[in-house]
Amino acid sequence: MNAKFNEYLCYPGDDKETVLLKKIWYIFNFFGLPVLLLAAYLIGNNYGAAVFLLNIIFIICLFVPLLIFHFYKKHIENYSFFSQIIIVVLTSLKVYFMGGMLFTGTLVYVGFLGPMFALIFPNKKRATLIFLIYIIGMLLATLSNPHTFEDLLFTGHILGFLIGASFIFLTLLYFVRELEKAKKTEIIRVRELDDLKTKFFKHISHEFRTPLSIISGMMDQILKDPENWLYKGHETISRNTNNLIKLSNRLLKVSKLEAKAMSLNLVQEDIVVYLQYLTCSFQSLAKAKNIFLKFKSSPDEIIMDFDPDKIKGIISNLLFSAIKGTPRNGVIKISITSKEIANEKCLELKIQDNSSGIPLDQQKNIVDKLYQVDNDLEDLREGAGLGLAVVNEFVDAMAGKINVEGEVGMGTTFIVQLPITLERDKMHFNVGYLNRKHPMQLPIANSVKGDKMRTVNSELLNLLIIQDSLDLGNYLENLLSNDYHVIMANSGIEGYKKALKVIPDLIISDVMQDLDGFNLCHLLKDDIRTSHIPIILLTALADQRSKLEGLDAGADVYLTKPFNNEELFVRIEKLIALRKSLQKHYNTIATENYLSAPLNKSKSREHEFIRKVRHILEEHLGDESFGVNQLCSNMSMSRSQLYRKFSSLTNTTVHQFIMTLKLKKAKELLISSDMNVSEVAFRTGFKNLSHFSRVFTKKYGFSPSTLH
Repeated sequence: MNAKFNEYLCYPGDDKETVLLKKIWYIFNFFGLPVLLLAAYLIGNNYGAAVFLLNIIFIICLFVPLLIFHFYKKHIENYSFFSQIIIVVLTSLKVYFMGGMLFTGTLVYVGFLGPMFALIFPNKKRATLIFLIYIIGMLLATLSNPHTFEDLLFTGHILGFLIGASFIFLTLLYFVRELEKAKKTEIIRVRELDDLKTKFFKHISHEFRTPLSIISGMMDQILKDPENWLYKGHETISRNTNNLIKLSNRLLKVSKLEAKAMSLNLVQEDIVVYLQYLTCSFQSLAKAKNIFLKFKSSPDEIIMDFDPDKIKGIISNLLFSAIKGTPRNGVIKISITSKEIANEKCLELKIQDNSSGIPLDQQKNIVDKLYQVDNDLEDLREGAGLGLAVVNEFVDAMAGKINVEGEVGMGTTFIVQLPITLERDKMHFNVGYLNRKHPMQLPIANSVKGDKMRTVNSELLNLLIIQDSLDLGNYLENLLSNDYHVIMANSGIEGYKKALKVIPDLIISDVMQDLDGFNLCHLLKDDIRTSHIPIILLTALADQRSKLEGLDAGADVYLTKPFNNEELFVRIEKLIALRKSLQKHYNTIATENYLSAPLNKSKSREHEFIRKVRHILEEHLGDESFGVNQLCSNMSMSRSQLYRKFSSLTNTTVHQFIMTLKLKKAKELLISSDMNVSEVAFRTGFKNLSHFSRVFTKKYGFSPSTLH
């Protein structure tokens, strides 16, 4: 029955709240009809024809909106406003005809239904207006009544009515407004929670897809070439399988934390030794980014109760997050101190990095398990969302505190404070030899700057791979290095700098970077030096919106992880084949009738580049001193950038193009003008006549003198 009633009331687009308001209004009007009919019958004759007529008008005013509503079920606020006005106005008139408020207590309460009814609707200004109309109507109906009363009794009723009605209405108005504020706050909170969950699951998807992509690709390589890939592939698959297991364990930990299912197992030992041991285990991870880890403790020994598993979880997650956020060649400082806070002895652990930092207004939320720092780069670091949530819960479990300090661009410092107690049995850790006498510094050998030096075929095309996952980067390098000269970059910013320096033939980039793949595409495609470079975005973001955003940013190909090796090779080969066909097109623009060449809007930047180069060279054709260096200055490009871009577009060098342009112009002048060979050579920038004759003959197969 209720479902059928809701279906009758509902109009396409109505939400549940609108349907509920319709239901209240409809029931109020529908059941008001028999009540008014009974009232008209019982009291109509006793108070005269006017009161009876008002009851009939009241009935009509309730019935007609119900009839209209049957055909037009929109704008319930207007229906209700009409009903509220009718209640207030008609009851005020009835009060007047029945002798005033002293004789009509029931009608006073009936009229009060108008402003009370209005309070359930969103527009509270209308409710206040209805209340004022009600107060004014009741006062006028009483004050203008011909009956006379004792002054004290009359005044007391008026004041009592005003105070009572105002108090009830204003109290309910305040309550309803506060309720709606709380409701809006809850709606906003739920919406923010949904956004955070979306980010969270996007983050988890990215973390799962990267190792899955590596495992899938490595299995294909082992199947194709087991002799070369079996042992290397097994090691890579094993490592990434362990990464997936660790990620699953972190998810399970979060669910246990929510259920408060994790117990505390305290032991007593020197926590400094244990923290040194844990820090040492991150040396290889830091070395991969050439990051310097520095450990210092004061005093050298701190005996206390602690849970080894919880401490390991805290230090591991904080160091992992710090290493991921710290740029190459950075420094991470781990310091341990013992101090008194509020007359209690505490251990203070500080982990300070020189990352991009966290905005002040977001630091209090950083350890929320569904929270990611909302900066301009949308940086979803591997493990950060889950790891910091686990840290927070572990610190709470040991009755400690965690704070975050730092500013954007000034690095981040995590401060963990744990109470020092001595209540458990002493325990010895077998963690190997650790130097207690001197503060530990973990020296990280400087890696070779620049790209890995190796003998490469100079004819191989340059591929720039921008990938923050070390395993996936190594896998792509091994996969492509036989056919291409691979240049690696571990972050978006590093990749952008290398793209400007090297001007590669093709770029393969992840989206999850410090400078994300979308913004990287925009920067490279908007820069005349790099706008011609094909870009393949290789990412875990598989949704249609992200794909469209990537293609709109200028990516030539959008591949999702796990990717198929054959598809990657085919995509690269197709982009290179397309580049070769465009080279013929741009070569024509450069050497033939470039003014009449059709302009392809999607490649207009490259058209204009070639045209500008030719225009500058033609203006200085007779200037023998005008060469590549002067052309670079006019184009605002370095020599290597100009050479790489020009060669990529035309498959020829700038020097060869300048020579071709001069000889073509010389041939035209020899055919169409009366100038002799010496004059033509001078006009086209050749000061040495024999050199001019030699290169001209080599180009066209006959000497210039035969055309004169």
